[in-house]
Amino acid sequence: MSEKISIRLFDGFEIRRGDTPILKNLSNTRKTKLFVAYLLVNRDRPITHQELFELLWSGEDYANPATALRTLLYRFRSMIDSEGADALAGAIISHRGTYQWNRDLDVSIDALDFHALAEAGLDPTISESRRKDYLAKAVDMYSGPLLPDFSSEPWLIAKSASYRDTYIEAVMAYIDILKADNQPAKIVQVCEKAIELAGTSELIELEAQIAKLTIADPDASVKDSVIAYYNEVRELSVKLQDEADRMQAELQVDVMEQQAYLCDYSTFKDLYNVQRRIQSRSKATIFLGLVYVRYDESESADPLYGEKTVKDVLSCCQRMLRLGDAICRKSDSEIAIMFPAESYEDAVGVLERLKSAAKERVAEDIVVVYRVRPLKSGRE
Repeated sequence: MSEKISIRLFDGFEIRRGDTPILKNLSNTRKTKLFVAYLLVNRDRPITHQELFELLWSGEDYANPATALRTLLYRFRSMIDSEGADALAGAIISHRGTYQWNRDLDVSIDALDFHALAEAGLDPTISESRRKDYLAKAVDMYSGPLLPDFSSEPWLIAKSASYRDTYIEAVMAYIDILKADNQPAKIVQVCEKAIELAGTSELIELEAQIAKLTIADPDASVKDSVIAYYNEVRELSVKLQDEADRMQAELQVDVMEQQAYLCDYSTFKDLYNVQRRIQSRSKATIFLGLVYVRYDESESADPLYGEKTVKDVLSCCQRMLRLGDAICRKSDSEIAIMFPAESYEDAVGVLERLKSAAKERVAEDIVVVYRVRPLKSGRE
């Protein structure tokens, strides 16, 4: 019987067969490793070629993105073949312009196992003894942030924070059960590990302090003031968490469009100045592009020919730009866009592709001229 394959995503990225690490060469090819990791974390949905290409080659110009992705898939499968890891042979499924991690694959993934255990332990409808068992296993399984090698990747920040929040919630629920069982020493141990792995948490630090006071002197009156403060902080924390959830639901739209954000010039101006502030604190470079469209109205009997032409170019640009880019119509013939790029040359490449697409899809006889420049930071 072959040994079970397990995948670690917490505090690193490692694939093991039994107790032996395999596919070690994956760490030597960052793009292939990121490709596999992204599919693992997002295993519940198929990922389009476009989404993967923007993840892996953002700002780079490739004539055939599909071929570049197939190369990564080939490398991963070659590693599997070279080590005889047959259990991973069907790990990645390719179908109609998408890739997806095979959810039916018989492998153990620590992050998914942790989440299932935590959810079971947080279920108030089951017995306390079963909850304690589930929570103990979940708390023990969490070993650090999700995929720390890719911690700067924007898509990972929210995912990692979600797992951390679930871990803190599981820790707090587990501590409540340990308090009912009068196990202060165990509480101190759980709290200290949680602070080490997940960072500062006032509630967990107070739990540790109360447990230590209980160990030192179970009847100490000094505990009363600490407990009173703790109860107030916990009550306010719950209220604030609920309010943050309501606010997020209120602010975000129900369905996010999978294309650039189209807005009016006033909103575009506000976004521009927000981006200037952000750029002064980050390494990302945001570019402003201005596209001018000239058309010959004499070529058409339609008096609205010019208006339709500019709207068609605007629509073309919106479809081609990426989610998170901003676009607006500045005047009758001008379109302004705002987007990140790795370099000035890459930014020019974006505008060149927009220009070519507009002339091809709208009308080859239109004249499209553009200028592009980086935003000045908030300190300039």
